[in-house]
Amino acid sequence: MSVVDIKTKAQFDELIKTTPYVAVQAHATWCGPLQGHLPPFFSKFATSLSQPEKYTFARFDTDDVPDLAFELNIRSIPAFFFFEKGDKTGDLVGPKPPALQKAIEDLSTKAKAAGDSVSATAGNDASSTSGSHL
Repeated sequence: MSVVDIKTKAQFDELIKTTPYVAVQAHATWCGPLQGHLPPFFSKFATSLSQPEKYTFARFDTDDVPDLAFELNIRSIPAFFFFEKGDKTGDLVGPKPPALQKAIEDLSTKAKAAGDSVSATAGNDASSTSGSHL
């Protein structure tokens, strides 16, 4: 699956509302050094790790969607944001491929586990969560 290009804040809002796990890249076309290695790096993970309707990769240009850039409080690019069930759970600022890879893979693991847990409990209404403490 390829990276979704976000063109409006409404499109972004719908994406994080309907997709449980989303990795988002904020960039700007005027930032020449970032056009080199990070977009292919991010796209490579989108191709290998995205899961239809579970884990999506998206990107947007901060100049094209300024209201989203404002909402995410972007002060430096590239910036990456990670969402779980509509909530921002992490971010990463700057070109840091090892940290980006870890964050993307961690979110993929969560998406797979969530999918496996749904499959394992389907049709089993008597499932319980052991080890939960208050």
